[in-house]
Amino acid sequence: MGQKQDKDGWWGFLILCSKIKSPEEFKMFFDLFLTIEEKETIGKRFLIVKALQEGKLTQREIVNDFGVSISQITRGSNALKIIDPALKKILEKLL
Repeated sequence: MGQKQDKDGWWGFLILCSKIKSPEEFKMFFDLFLTIEEKETIGKRFLIVKALQEGKLTQREIVNDFGVSISQITRGSNALKIIDPALKKILEKLL
Protein backbone atom coordinates (compact mmCIF):
# COMPACT_ATOMS: atom_id res chain seq x y z
CA MET A 1 0.00 0.00 0.00
CA GLY A 2 1.42 3.39 -0.96
CA GLN A 3 2.33 5.87 1.74
CA LYS A 4 -0.16 8.56 0.61
CA GLN A 5 -2.95 6.00 0.24
CA ASP A 6 -2.06 4.48 3.62
CA LYS A 7 -2.07 7.86 5.35
CA ASP A 8 -5.33 8.96 3.78
CA GLY A 9 -7.04 5.56 3.98
CA TRP A 10 -6.30 2.89 6.53
CA TRP A 11 -4.06 5.04 8.71
CA GLY A 12 -6.62 7.85 8.73
CA PHE A 13 -9.30 5.33 9.69
CA LEU A 14 -7.16 4.06 12.58
CA ILE A 15 -6.49 7.58 13.81
CA LEU A 16 -10.20 8.31 13.73
CA CYS A 17 -10.92 5.07 15.64
CA SER A 18 -8.42 6.03 18.32
CA LYS A 19 -10.46 9.14 19.11
CA ILE A 20 -13.65 7.20 19.92
CA LYS A 21 -14.18 6.85 23.64
CA SER A 22 -17.30 4.74 24.26
CA PRO A 23 -18.78 1.46 23.03
CA GLU A 24 -21.90 3.34 21.91
CA GLU A 25 -19.78 5.68 19.75
CA PHE A 26 -17.91 2.68 18.31
CA LYS A 27 -21.19 1.01 17.41
CA MET A 28 -22.47 4.09 15.57
CA PHE A 29 -19.09 4.56 13.88
CA PHE A 30 -18.86 0.96 12.67
CA ASP A 31 -22.51 0.96 11.62
CA LEU A 32 -21.50 3.72 9.20
CA PHE A 33 -18.30 2.15 7.88
CA LEU A 34 -19.00 -1.60 7.91
CA THR A 35 -21.66 -3.75 6.29
CA ILE A 36 -23.55 -6.34 8.32
CA GLU A 37 -21.39 -9.06 6.75
CA GLU A 38 -18.15 -7.24 7.62
CA LYS A 39 -19.27 -6.83 11.23
CA GLU A 40 -20.18 -10.53 11.41
CA THR A 41 -16.76 -11.48 10.00
CA ILE A 42 -14.95 -9.27 12.52
CA GLY A 43 -17.13 -10.60 15.33
CA LYS A 44 -16.32 -14.20 14.42
CA ARG A 45 -12.61 -13.38 14.15
CA PHE A 46 -12.79 -11.86 17.64
CA LEU A 47 -14.44 -15.01 19.04
CA ILE A 48 -11.84 -17.22 17.36
CA VAL A 49 -8.87 -15.19 18.60
CA LYS A 50 -10.35 -14.96 22.10
CA ALA A 51 -11.02 -18.72 22.26
CA LEU A 52 -7.57 -19.58 20.93
CA GLN A 53 -5.90 -17.15 23.31
CA GLU A 54 -7.80 -18.59 26.28
CA GLY A 55 -6.95 -22.14 25.19
CA LYS A 56 -10.04 -23.65 26.84
CA LEU A 57 -11.74 -24.99 23.70
CA THR A 58 -10.53 -27.37 21.02
CA GLN A 59 -10.69 -26.23 17.42
CA ARG A 60 -13.64 -28.58 16.86
CA GLU A 61 -15.48 -27.00 19.81
CA ILE A 62 -14.80 -23.54 18.39
CA VAL A 63 -16.29 -24.66 15.05
CA ASN A 64 -19.40 -25.98 16.77
CA ASP A 65 -19.84 -23.16 19.30
CA PHE A 66 -19.31 -20.22 16.95
CA GLY A 67 -20.35 -21.56 13.56
CA VAL A 68 -16.98 -20.91 11.93
CA SER A 69 -14.85 -23.04 9.63
CA ILE A 70 -11.60 -24.82 10.39
CA SER A 71 -9.89 -22.57 7.82
CA GLN A 72 -11.03 -19.47 9.74
CA ILE A 73 -9.59 -20.96 12.92
CA THR A 74 -6.35 -21.82 11.13
CA ARG A 75 -6.01 -18.22 9.90
CA GLY A 76 -6.61 -16.91 13.42
CA SER A 77 -4.16 -19.39 14.88
CA ASN A 78 -1.50 -18.50 12.31
CA ALA A 79 -2.00 -14.80 13.00
CA LEU A 80 -1.53 -15.36 16.75
CA LYS A 81 1.72 -17.22 16.08
CA ILE A 82 3.32 -14.24 14.35
CA ILE A 83 2.06 -11.28 16.39
CA ASP A 84 4.42 -9.02 18.26
CA PRO A 85 5.02 -10.25 21.82
CA ALA A 86 3.89 -6.85 23.13
CA LEU A 87 0.52 -7.30 21.41
CA LYS A 88 0.25 -10.81 22.83
CA LYS A 89 0.64 -9.36 26.35
CA ILE A 90 -1.98 -6.70 25.60
CA LEU A 91 -4.40 -9.40 24.41
CA GLU A 92 -3.79 -11.45 27.54
CA LYS A 93 -4.71 -8.44 29.68
CA LEU A 94 -7.74 -7.36 27.62
CA LEU A 95 -9.26 -10.75 26.90
